[in-house]
Amino acid sequence: MVNWIKYILLLFLSKALNIFNIFPIKNNRLMFYSYNGKQYSCNPRQISEYLELNFPGQFEIIWAFKKPKNMIDKIPDCYRVVRFRSILYYYYAKTSRVIVQNVQGYGELQRRNGQDVIQTWHASNGYKQQGKCDGVERKLELLYHRDYTYVLSGSKSMMERRVRGTMGFSGKVLPGTPRMDLIINKHQTDYKKRVYSFLEIESDKKIVLYAPTWRKDRNDNDYGMDYSLVKLAFEKRFGGEWVVVVRLHPNVYLPPNIPEPYVKDATKYPDMQELLCVADALISDYSSCVWDFSFTYKPCFLFCKDMEKYGRDRDFDIPVREWRFPVAVDIYSLGELIKSFDESKYKSDIELHHREMGNFEDGRATQRVCSLIKDLCSNKNLYEVI
Repeated sequence: MVNWIKYILLLFLSKALNIFNIFPIKNNRLMFYSYNGKQYSCNPRQISEYLELNFPGQFEIIWAFKKPKNMIDKIPDCYRVVRFRSILYYYYAKTSRVIVQNVQGYGELQRRNGQDVIQTWHASNGYKQQGKCDGVERKLELLYHRDYTYVLSGSKSMMERRVRGTMGFSGKVLPGTPRMDLIINKHQTDYKKRVYSFLEIESDKKIVLYAPTWRKDRNDNDYGMDYSLVKLAFEKRFGGEWVVVVRLHPNVYLPPNIPEPYVKDATKYPDMQELLCVADALISDYSSCVWDFSFTYKPCFLFCKDMEKYGRDRDFDIPVREWRFPVAVDIYSLGELIKSFDESKYKSDIELHHREMGNFEDGRATQRVCSLIKDLCSNKNLYEVI
């Protein structure tokens, strides 16, 4: 009953918001938001910055944030900022030629004729199930995704399982994801300085990024990690002095426990992709960030102490052991995997994984999407899609 009420209210709200249709669409106006107004990051950030750099002054770029005052000094001065889901937000959304986002919205914005919505999504490859549902839950799911005209996908697997599957999207799919261009094209110099300064890490130290995903219990942030064991294992295998940087998922309610000075909390660092660019190694579990990091060919390990329980709670489209990364189910085996890491085998496994997933990433996604946006704003639609 609750979901039926929610569904009906969303339909009513979407109709009510059509009052803004009395205002004309502005051909050079673009609306962006990331994680429903929580961040200035991911694919929308990469796209908006490329547009402003390469076509300065040609577009009115609007970013929506839940807390606009907190973002003013973090974004270019040329952007217009509005509060997410405010009256002004709905006005600009309804009068923008193109809307760019990276998560499902709330379903209340009904796309107008003459508008395009580009769903860039926040994961380049689909490992986990987004969620099986039927009845009114399925109606809600389709309502959230109903207005996209283009969806980005980093792989054939992502396109088939997520875009065509759980999203139920039958429209135009664009190959590649802009945030991956940063990693593939190795734009790391400025990011390293920024990350090391933010976390107060000395420049000669190496970073292992620990980035687990969230669990069903969002108060749970203890996944059995032993930072001392990990640090020593990396120093024994790879040499040098290492720092463990912890990045919890934004859905986790409690901050991480930071027991030692060689452990740094990067949960509030504004852009995960910059951390991935800079890290010398990654430990995760079931997060799609492992796909992104795989294009660096740097060591990546899966620490999956609760694999069976997590699988029951969320389930996987692709079994974890088929992801081609070294997998440990306890902290001691993780240490052994790190110390016995075989670089040549790992590189071969990752190349195989890219082929198995049907990789679409080539480092030129940002340019393609921005060319499409420029054409759409010029009332052209010449872009070749999948």
